[in-house]
Amino acid sequence: IIFNECDIDFKKPVTLVEGPFDLIKCDENATCLLGSSLSKDHELFRSLMANRTPVTLALDSDMQDKSHKIASLLYSAGCDVSIMPLGNFSDVGEMSKDQFIEQKKKSVEWNPMNSLTNKILSIKSGSIL
Repeated sequence: IIFNECDIDFKKPVTLVEGPFDLIKCDENATCLLGSSLSKDHELFRSLMANRTPVTLALDSDMQDKSHKIASLLYSAGCDVSIMPLGNFSDVGEMSKDQFIEQKKKSVEWNPMNSLTNKILSIKSGSIL
């Protein structure tokens, strides 16, 4: 299922968050993953792909790797993807709507090089590759 499907216009940019409580703080045209993953088997993915919908990912701060994985999946399907930084918040649910809008303005366009950069930056000093 696609949560909140009747209120989503897939011809316009869509914001994706993890759960319904995060969704309450979003602006218009947003839905949630009802979890922390998205795959080619999900109806939401199919709808985004069919419409080549631009997507802003606003997943929890502890979901960096999964954000990049989802961004890669959507990007490979022809969607423009941005990742919204959460600043000092751990998830969208902690923000007010105004704070959400301000953070969304800081979204960064995603491309495959961003994923590589993220992986490099996550390497801790002294790690064995």
